[in-house]
Amino acid sequence: MEMFLAEPGSKVHVWRGSLHVRLKGGRRVPLNAEIDQLIIATSRTSITSKAVRLAARLGIDIVFLDSRGNVTARVYPPVINKTVMARIGQYSSVGGRLANAIVREIVYSKVHNQAQVLKYMGRSRRENRIVEAGWEVEYVAQEIQGIPLEEVSPETLMSLEARAAKRYWPIVVELLPSSLGFNGRDPEGLDLFNIVLNYGYGILYAECERALILAGLDPYLGLLHTLKSGRPSLTLDFIEMFRAPIVDKALIVNAHKLQQAKLANGLLTYESRKLVASIILESLHSNARSSKRRALSMRSHVKLEAQDLANTFRTGEPYLGFRVVF
Repeated sequence: MEMFLAEPGSKVHVWRGSLHVRLKGGRRVPLNAEIDQLIIATSRTSITSKAVRLAARLGIDIVFLDSRGNVTARVYPPVINKTVMARIGQYSSVGGRLANAIVREIVYSKVHNQAQVLKYMGRSRRENRIVEAGWEVEYVAQEIQGIPLEEVSPETLMSLEARAAKRYWPIVVELLPSSLGFNGRDPEGLDLFNIVLNYGYGILYAECERALILAGLDPYLGLLHTLKSGRPSLTLDFIEMFRAPIVDKALIVNAHKLQQAKLANGLLTYESRKLVASIILESLHSNARSSKRRALSMRSHVKLEAQDLANTFRTGEPYLGFRVVF
């Protein structure tokens, strides 16, 4: 369970042997035993070194987000199991058939999940046209799945991803109130919904990176995204399967709430960050089925998928990605 902290003037400290957050007005909020991640989303807070040490001892992951939702730093517990064999397998797979099979499966799962979101929204609104658009996106996913391993390449996969996106995002535009000013996905866009998407993806990114590290994988050695020093390429690969079912769907369903969100100098206000975070965290804790698992929280699916991926790197067994069932 996560605690999201965006209250300026707050302080994380140890009081009577336990972790607490002291808010600006002096009220103390304890971090109960269910908390395993503390997300700090304001630069105007402080945390004592004693609190950091206790959090590490309790296995609490501390994540720092900037004003756009990007993870800028984090503090992990010092012990992570199963690291060596998983990383040996990960490093040795680069450029081989196993890597091609994994990345094809990840991109297939991403596009399949986009299709599932559209079909879900079409059924819930009783609009067959949106359901049909979901099937059109699903046909692209099937093309991806059918690519022979020896023909898998970043260029081929990204071309098919782009085809799916050209059908997916225009439907998302139709599903949203025009007051949100959304005319299509643009990570650099200055409209409210693109900024909200970026912030939501930042929270999801923190969850995915955590799951990969705890599964023993190197988040900086990816398969599809370019290998660059300091770029968390595997996290950027892995997150693709979860963007649509965890972030996009939750924000579309809660679009009426997002009309309360506000920007200041092109950034979400503190209250708006808390609003977006509450929607994404609720989505992470909501239950859904996948093609290989019963109904579990989305957060559990992320954790288990990271473990499945690590197992594939260790053993060479086929990897079946996260394919949501709505």
